Amino acid sequence: MSIIDIFLLVLIIVAIVVGVYLIITLRKTSATLDIVRDEITDLNTKLDPILENVNVITTKAANISNETEKRVLDISQTIQNVRSTVSNFAYIGKKSSGNKNPVQELLTNVSALSKGISAFWNKLNN
Repeated sequence: MSIIDIFLLVLIIVAIVVGVYLIITLRKTSATLDIVRDEITDLNTKLDPILENVNVITTKAANISNETEKRVLDISQTIQNVRSTVSNFAYIGKKSSGNKNPVQELLTNVSALSKGISAFWNKLNN
């Protein structure tokens, strides 16, 4: 046996050991990936109901916001109607006296409050 044959034999043995090591390493990597896949599947299963609940809550919050905005607009219109009606009575009172009517001051304050609430809701929704 010559030195080349000995080196060739050692090289073949090293190649076999490296091949076996690669096979073992790939099996361990495959097992680890299987575990990760199973955990992701479990996580996905647990997240589905949570995401559905978040979707339902978001829809309900949007509905509440829209309903509140409608109610605020209704109240604003009602205040405008009352203001208009009282203004008609105040106009009759102005004809008889030159002083500013306290009811008209109240209506001005209520109108300002109504506009403030409307602006708040519009800003909140936008």
